[in-house]
Amino acid sequence: MSATAETGDRRAAVRRVAVGAAVLAVAVIAASCSSSTGGTAVPQPSATSKPAPASAAPAGPPAAAPSSAPVSDEDQVRQTVSAFNDAYNSQNWEAYTELMCVAMRNQFTGVVMDYVKKNRANTGANTIKSIAVTISGDSATASITGTNEAIGSGTISLPLKREDGWKVCQIYHP
Repeated sequence: MSATAETGDRRAAVRRVAVGAAVLAVAVIAASCSSSTGGTAVPQPSATSKPAPASAAPAGPPAAAPSSAPVSDEDQVRQTVSAFNDAYNSQNWEAYTELMCVAMRNQFTGVVMDYVKKNRANTGANTIKSIAVTISGDSATASITGTNEAIGSGTISLPLKREDGWKVCQIYHP
């Protein structure tokens, strides 16, 4: 394979990863923003106000303690993808690369990161419509359907690996 063809293949792979990661992260963010925790706001006393007497406490059930249930692998994958897409959309490249497995992060330096940044500037942000997660041991695949401002709608698969938490891990193999 010629050096030009190999460079073109690598750029195409980088573009798929960048677009896919961005689409995935937006979907998770959109889903997480739609949840409601309920409850009623209670005004907090100012530094100069006196505490209300115990008899003036609002009626109702006590606040629920935070759940100590472990977060599922699927939810952890979704959180990783959400953070990855958020970092891409906000152009926080340090956070973006920290959410990659070590092998992928080692490839996303120099010219490759310059290409990712240029691609983000040219294509804009992503919005995720849906995400499905499949897990097999320490590997996962996030199937993302979403929209990019410039490219349009599509579906991609984004591989992840359990490596000090779940990390996006699409590796380019020459």
